[in-house]
Amino acid sequence: MRTLRRRAGRTRLAALLAASALLAGCAGGAPHREQGGAVPTDHPRIALLPFENLTGREDQGRHFTQAFLAELAGSGAAEVVDMGQVEATVEKLRIRAPASPDREQLAMLAESLQVRYVLLGSVMEARMLRTADGETPAAGVSLRLVETATAKIVWAAVKVKTGDEHESVFGWGREDSAERLLTQLAEEMLRPFRDAGDAWRKRTTTNEVTP
Repeated sequence: MRTLRRRAGRTRLAALLAASALLAGCAGGAPHREQGGAVPTDHPRIALLPFENLTGREDQGRHFTQAFLAELAGSGAAEVVDMGQVEATVEKLRIRAPASPDREQLAMLAESLQVRYVLLGSVMEARMLRTADGETPAAGVSLRLVETATAKIVWAAVKVKTGDEHESVFGWGREDSAERLLTQLAEEMLRPFRDAGDAWRKRTTTNEVTP
């Protein structure tokens, strides 16, 4: 019974996220699948824009933005623009919806920040779920990596994660901290960026030692 309740809860969350992502997409729309496209491996300059908060809970956009910025910067996949510079530029250009810039706004961001790509995010879920074993956190995000020159999505992902998804007998594997769950979500969703960073470092090292 507990397993059925957990599955039902996750199914509802996933359905909500998928439906909302289709409405919240930018530059051609959000992906229909969990992950698609490819992360560039040539170490481009990328700006992560402030996340859109669709949860109705205050400050979730800021929390998610910080968590994903830390993971993106640590991946080594790109030269990441400082968030202070990004926020100042967004304000200067009067971009009211940074998670869904139009083609003209993308061009202005590219010129002002000297970036080839922007990473856009929407926070779809951030709350505590009631389960038979107590409350557990849930977090959901949709991401789009958009090429500023063409306004095309080159990589996209959507994911909902709950604290009990890895729970086994006696509650082992359960995550009760919303903060840790958010960190795990960022790590899992941006794993392709970490892979791209590893590939770039390996290629650079090989070129340095080749006579």
